[in-house]
Amino acid sequence: MSLLENIRLAVNGLRANKMRAMLTMLGIIIGIASVIAIVTVGNAMTRSVSSLLADLGANSIQIRITDKPDENGNTNWSREWEDSDMITGEMIEVYQEAFADKIKTLAVTKSVGTGQAINGRNEASGYVVGVSANALGIQNIPVIAGHDLNSREVGGEKFVAIISDRFVEKLFPGITPQQALGREIKIQLNQGDYTFTVSGVYRYEVTGFAANMTGDTTTNIFIPIGAAEQINDDVGGGHYGFQVRANDGVDTKAFAQASEDYFNRRFYRDNDYVMVWAENMDSMVGSMTGMMSTMSLAISVIAAISLLVGGIGVMNIMLVSVTERTREIGTRKALGARNSAIRAQFIVESMIICLIGGSIGVALGTALGRVGSVAIGAPGWPGLGIVLIAVSFSMAIGVFFGFYPANKAAKLDPIEALRYE
Repeated sequence: MSLLENIRLAVNGLRANKMRAMLTMLGIIIGIASVIAIVTVGNAMTRSVSSLLADLGANSIQIRITDKPDENGNTNWSREWEDSDMITGEMIEVYQEAFADKIKTLAVTKSVGTGQAINGRNEASGYVVGVSANALGIQNIPVIAGHDLNSREVGGEKFVAIISDRFVEKLFPGITPQQALGREIKIQLNQGDYTFTVSGVYRYEVTGFAANMTGDTTTNIFIPIGAAEQINDDVGGGHYGFQVRANDGVDTKAFAQASEDYFNRRFYRDNDYVMVWAENMDSMVGSMTGMMSTMSLAISVIAAISLLVGGIGVMNIMLVSVTERTREIGTRKALGARNSAIRAQFIVESMIICLIGGSIGVALGTALGRVGSVAIGAPGWPGLGIVLIAVSFSMAIGVFFGFYPANKAAKLDPIEALRYE
């Protein structure tokens, strides 16, 4: 019997039991759709995180303090960091001198808190952050009006601020970022009310999870780090960390390791609780990408289990089908049908069930994956490879789980089959 004849018989058999065929396909549909949707969303999350980290600069290094493990690898999480644990300005100056040939620029930040600005009926809130000179440039934040904070301004003699274009829209509706320059804004903080002069406006750009946020988004207000220290009553205080932009051509991975070793050897050798940790952006992107890929793989494996459950469901239904069609099988064998023809008929029927279910699953998984990736802010489609793997796998399930029922049908004795009631 030809393949086309087997396909025709299989399709006729499915048409005769449409509801049962659909229920049989359900496990395959759910399994395939879950795998494709999870892989698509996982890839979108990886792209989103990688893009977010890459925006900080490929030649950037993050240096910060962290808990030091003891000889057994344990850390004292209950101990709070003290002033003596912080990275001081003197440490940073010595570090800059030691690595002057590798450092292009350096940025230090100090958190002040959330502030509220009011202009008549208009209000805008923002996270007030003290920064050193040229900090926005190091962080790849585009200043679209005015200028980045310079070394003269960060001393704190002037209370100036760089605000976002979204902050301008909410506080001064109807004016351009350029027109916002020179305006005074009064910001209410927990420490008191402070007046700043707008010296710059930056473009607020978001990627990934925050890409679809609108309206009440709270953006950063960058002020000189000297002003932040005055507000916090922390003049000359230490820092949790800082960011370095390396010169072009510098091996940032080796530079990060050298920076970490330098701080720990020179400044933190006798500190039993705190050490300095440094990592370049490429390593951070690689670590995050690896972690996201592992998560996606783990979830995909869990989703793939439903495919096995669906395959078992196919086998059970095919066994029921063989039992119901015993007389049909007996008649065909009595008319000369070979065991191989009977076996092929039921295997093809099982494959068609899984192929149709797999195709529906691909379409559903593609739609769900697209919706999920758009929601994350990194729109994408499933790759051709995962689609082909999913369809091939669904057909393989049809062959594997359809073989036993098909083989059972092929071995039926025609006389006994014709007597079956």
